[in-house]
Amino acid sequence: MGYVVAVTAVRAWINTLDTLVGPGRPLALGAFRQHPRSPGHGAYALLSRVGRGADLVAEDTIDSPRISASIFAGTDEAAEIAAVAYANAVANLRGAPAVMGETRCLTADDIVGPLLVDNHDSDREQYQYLVDASFFLF
Repeated sequence: MGYVVAVTAVRAWINTLDTLVGPGRPLALGAFRQHPRSPGHGAYALLSRVGRGADLVAEDTIDSPRISASIFAGTDEAAEIAAVAYANAVANLRGAPAVMGETRCLTADDIVGPLLVDNHDSDREQYQYLVDASFFLF
């Protein structure tokens, strides 16, 4: 099984989507590996690898990481809009292979979410939704 640096690859792909990332877009600040120090205005995604999906093919050159995207924003509506836009972008990978940094994505599958995370008992002032998906990268 050939593993790839999946979070870096998915992050690179997200940050190149001008329909998703940038001023006035649903995920305005883009994707990160750690919370930004001063998130300012707009939603952002925090990515992490949370496991591995089932094998797509018998060859051992394809990695199938499960990537969790925590979508944060200052309002519930902005967080939900960004999470739905991200989930739709991932769903659009079905049948449309994409370059992701130094790797390629054959498809994405098994999308779960957007799921609201209740942060009311924490010191976080932001709203959060989760979207998890399996990516098939080589």
